Amino acid sequence: MVRLLLLLLVILGMVFWFLQSPPRPLPTEGVRLKGVEFYLFPEEEAVEWRFTGQEMVEEGGVFRIQGGLKGERYVEDRLDLRLFAPEVVVEPGDNLRAPFARVEILKGCFRLQLSAPGRGEVLIRQREGFFAPWVRIEAPNLRGEAQGFRSDFGMERIEAESPRFEFPAGGTFGPCTVEGGSS
Repeated sequence: MVRLLLLLLVILGMVFWFLQSPPRPLPTEGVRLKGVEFYLFPEEEAVEWRFTGQEMVEEGGVFRIQGGLKGERYVEDRLDLRLFAPEVVVEPGDNLRAPFARVEILKGCFRLQLSAPGRGEVLIRQREGFFAPWVRIEAPNLRGEAQGFRSDFGMERIEAESPRFEFPAGGTFGPCTVEGGSS
């Protein structure tokens, strides 16, 4: 009787094991990392980007950093600018794309709102600077907005369509509000 019960248990166990669905295979494409710090070293001499985000996904050689994203650009080990965006895509060639972004440039105390939801994406080219379909700029000596914005990282060469900028006569709009910035 015990042998029959034991044999019955073994047969039921084998039937149960065979009827279970096979385990799902792990995805073979892409990599997903949580709680990331990502360093980017573009070809530009002495330039380094440091990103933090909740998640980084690699898809076909393109890296997408998303969720609470903060980026910092260093030139010769000195903080140059800060970048905040919902996500950044690092393309081959180290150029960056974002749906929109906020940038703080320390030298000159610039705050840039590059694009906005539904206005088109932002492109950051490592050798050239910012490209955005729309921009809002705030600095001690400049305020306004424009379409078709292009600028280098230091805001020394600016191109824009339909600019509406204000420059205070003989003064400033106020003190620098960029942490660590200087006019």
